[in-house]
Amino acid sequence: MLNNGRRTVLLLAALCVFPMLAAYVVYIGWRPEQGVNYGELLVTDRLPGTQLTDLAGKSFSSEALQGKWLMVTIQPADCDERCQRKLYFMRQVRMTQGENVARIQRLWLIAGPGTPDAKLLAEHPGLLVARAQNPAWLSAFPVKGNVFEHLYLVDPLGNLVLRYGDDVDPKGMIKDLTRLLKVSRIG
Repeated sequence: MLNNGRRTVLLLAALCVFPMLAAYVVYIGWRPEQGVNYGELLVTDRLPGTQLTDLAGKSFSSEALQGKWLMVTIQPADCDERCQRKLYFMRQVRMTQGENVARIQRLWLIAGPGTPDAKLLAEHPGLLVARAQNPAWLSAFPVKGNVFEHLYLVDPLGNLVLRYGDDVDPKGMIKDLTRLLKVSRIG
């Protein structure tokens, strides 16, 4: 039989070791099913450089877009209701960032021929509208289903970070962007 002193020492040792052992088991065996982000976190992949053309026909490099957080949607020129909703969400999400609004840029990549309606463009001041000179460049954006069904967030270094689906909740995008702008020292 153990005397009182040894029993106390063993009890104290067990109380010290148990939390570390429990933490180790949780660290090794438990993986949370969902992260803190609302959007789908993408494997960080840098977008390749390419030439883009704005609506006036002026050519510029995609690297010129680096330095700011970039919200991107890829849509045809004849913007339907779904496309208009995405443009609206992008504008509103950007405006909610207050003093950080200058750190965010919006880009509408036009897929296919045609020119967007001037009335629609007037509703979205500051929106960059461009067409990739190399249509294969659009395949750099990872898709689930159709490329027109997504919104993308690109970091200031040109890396794809998050993807949002058609059923995006702007409040979730706002939280993601607010969090990223708070912890990011770039852009």
